[in-house]
Amino acid sequence: MSTSEPIRPPRRSATRYVRRVMTKPDQPFLLDTLRAEIHGIGVLAAPADPDLPVPACPGWTAGALVRHLGGVAHRVTAWVDSQTLPLEWEREPPAGQDVLGWFRAASDGLFRSLASRPPSFPCQTWFPADRTYGFWRRRMAHEFTVHRVDLEQALGLPPVVDPALAADGVDEVLTVWLAEGNRPAPEETVSVDASGEVFEVRCAGRVWTVRMPSGTGNPVVRPVSADSADGRVSGAPEDVYLWLWGRGPADPLAVTGDVSGLRAALAAVTRYAA
Repeated sequence: MSTSEPIRPPRRSATRYVRRVMTKPDQPFLLDTLRAEIHGIGVLAAPADPDLPVPACPGWTAGALVRHLGGVAHRVTAWVDSQTLPLEWEREPPAGQDVLGWFRAASDGLFRSLASRPPSFPCQTWFPADRTYGFWRRRMAHEFTVHRVDLEQALGLPPVVDPALAADGVDEVLTVWLAEGNRPAPEETVSVDASGEVFEVRCAGRVWTVRMPSGTGNPVVRPVSADSADGRVSGAPEDVYLWLWGRGPADPLAVTGDVSGLRAALAAVTRYAA
């Protein structure tokens, strides 16, 4: 594939990988997802008013969201290719360049970098427990999925998330973002101020217990049931995923107790409103 050829969306449905991704997400499924989301964001953004507000990101517009993703693509590509945390990267298109074209070129470059090595190949990341290309494949698949949902909601369209991807995304937002306090760079670490609550999350036959700190710190997340919990939430994986990321209501979920503390903690580490 030449460097000038645009990345095309996958021809085969990603659902063929459902059984594998549920147990090991570092599969072609994640690259297929990233490729499809790059294409989908371009399709959604092309006719959209760049000044259209994005409900899930107060103060953001559709144009700002596309620029954000272009900057993310440039940053992660530089990180992967240089194996060093970049201190500077391209955040805006050069003067005179179309924002959407800049986004597409940056995202296609990101896809090629992540596809250039197997998922188990060593790679610098901000997550100490996973220093592989697979980490970035997973992180970028969810980054682009969540922001594609943002564009759909801004346009008044109902978001659709693959259930297998959503189930993996529930695990990612709890074990990577919440438990680690979001550490894309050392100065960006976020701690949660809580009072020791315990929450249980269930979907797709999986369970996570979240134990909040007694004071300031990071929650502890374990893949086990809670003997007792201050709040429990369960439902279809896509509904749980969207709620955890602040993109969906609690209405479709089964909720017992008070789970507002969990949602507030996730809002703090993901920087999105509760």
